[in-house]
Amino acid sequence: MLPIVLVLFVAQSAFAAPSVVGVQFRNFNEVAPVPDNGKLVSSYITDGSIAYIDGGDTPLYAQMLIQSINDLADKSDTESQALAVMQNVATMGELSNGVPGDACEAAALINAYAYSVSTGNSAGLRAALPNFVQRIAGYVDTIVQLVVNPNGVRYSSGPRGKCLGGGRSYQFEETWDAILEKSNAYQIGLLNEEYCAAKRLYNAFNIRSNNVAAAVTAVSTGPVKQVAQIALPQLAQFLRVVANGGNPVQAGAEAKIALLEAISKVTY
Repeated sequence: MLPIVLVLFVAQSAFAAPSVVGVQFRNFNEVAPVPDNGKLVSSYITDGSIAYIDGGDTPLYAQMLIQSINDLADKSDTESQALAVMQNVATMGELSNGVPGDACEAAALINAYAYSVSTGNSAGLRAALPNFVQRIAGYVDTIVQLVVNPNGVRYSSGPRGKCLGGGRSYQFEETWDAILEKSNAYQIGLLNEEYCAAKRLYNAFNIRSNNVAAAVTAVSTGPVKQVAQIALPQLAQFLRVVANGGNPVQAGAEAKIALLEAISKVTY
């Protein structure tokens, strides 16, 4: 339908009276930021914190993913809000370093989750979860450094692992099938959008895109969503400090403690 609409629009314009078209350039800083509505979680904290990332180095489908994260943050249920916050932390963590690292912890968590869903055996998932939550804590450290010393992060490399292919091959479809099946009514539409964007990133030819796909997929699984809900107050406060332009060192330390303490409270 879109091509037909465009053709009709051009045809109508051809018979229209000639007019002068002007283009106005506006300073990016004049664009009004998302207002803070005072809630624990909203797109104010996700959109405001992701602004620290260099958009010129952000893959197109990662930008689409970021918009879905902002929309999730504005949902009324805490599960969607917690998921948005965790996805935002993971996305920022993977987009911050000048040289992307590997996605070994995310891939291990994803494969263990897919196996647990299909077999009911969660032993591997119990082992993989702490390692991935440690990686999320590492994302928090990276974001802190991005705010405090951006040049230091810009010229740094992401963490390296010893897994096959750097963690860029895993059970993507099986895991997203489970993620979508277990999502609530508030999330399903936006998670479908995220699935489409993540699939493009997963199949991309550059490492940064692949890593973002792995990170967002991993944090969208059930156990990590539980961690996000448990640690939500501290994670949200951390992102609010970042969005407000404050020094996030203390808030980051509290967020990391909350993340690590949440591991033992997860049910499988």
